[in-house]
Amino acid sequence: MFLNIRQKPQELIYHEALSNRSILSDKEQRKLAALSSGHAGECEYDRLFDAAGHGGLLIYRDIWMKVDEAVIQADSLIVADGVVAVDEVKNFSGDYKYAGGEWTVRGRPGYEDPLAQVSRTAGRLVRLGGRMPYRFDVQKKVVFVNPDMNLEFNSEENQRFIVGRSRLRDHFKALGRLSAGPAAHENARAFRRFFIRNPMPLPVTDFKRIRMGNYCYACGVFDLHVGKYKVVCRRCGYTETTERMFVRSLIDFSVLFHDRKMTSAGMSLFVSHVLKPRTVRKYLSKYCHVRGSNRATYYVIKSIHLKKLLSENGYASKYETDERFRAADV
Repeated sequence: MFLNIRQKPQELIYHEALSNRSILSDKEQRKLAALSSGHAGECEYDRLFDAAGHGGLLIYRDIWMKVDEAVIQADSLIVADGVVAVDEVKNFSGDYKYAGGEWTVRGRPGYEDPLAQVSRTAGRLVRLGGRMPYRFDVQKKVVFVNPDMNLEFNSEENQRFIVGRSRLRDHFKALGRLSAGPAAHENARAFRRFFIRNPMPLPVTDFKRIRMGNYCYACGVFDLHVGKYKVVCRRCGYTETTERMFVRSLIDFSVLFHDRKMTSAGMSLFVSHVLKPRTVRKYLSKYCHVRGSNRATYYVIKSIHLKKLLSENGYASKYETDERFRAADV
């Protein structure tokens, strides 16, 4: 079973917010496309794993760990009795060749070697094994979920660590033959001592390039009629609660200006003063941790993941029309 929810990585949330509020450079567009593709591939991996069944396993998704002074990341960490398996998930498409530790795409240098990535993670897990309640062997695989990815190898030795889309069902079946008893559960709990927040720093954003105001959740245009309880897009007609619109802006501000303190005055400016100051302060207190006092008061958002932020802080509105955001479904 999955032990945690796979959320969008913070770097993807940052680039999506940047895309919604500014014109991206070519480099930023490529980065956004790569992050979106990577996350979509991981979600597809989860969907296929769900379909194959994993009730007898303990699975952490997209976790960061600190082992001694080394930081490692695992797309999928599978804990069973006597075994810990780490899957590095890739959503590559096209014709690839692997030779001498280098990946090429149509003859041009490709991405960082995913075999080296998963090997580093596996090596750290081996070192960690001596500190866990029960010993385990470490298995490692690079899993390619995209059916349009073709890979040519010059070494059968490395090929055994590769799982293509056509072999995914067999891979999940092999994992399904493992079981998670008391030993696996104790090890899974012990792993949590080494979990850390995503340590990768976000870029610093030039305030002048960011468009203030509010955009439609459905089509992205900055043309909303903002009422007391709900907003309506003048272009596509999508209706959203005013509260959810503001929460989305909170997330945008938090990732784009992570190096600045969030204040009620700053958020009022960010949403173009469409809400009363009292309403802004109410929502800030609801969805953020309050720091400081009086004129020095500032706010730290509780989560940058929209559904998580809404569901864990009592979001409910009779004006909510999008089923994805009704309290029962968040």
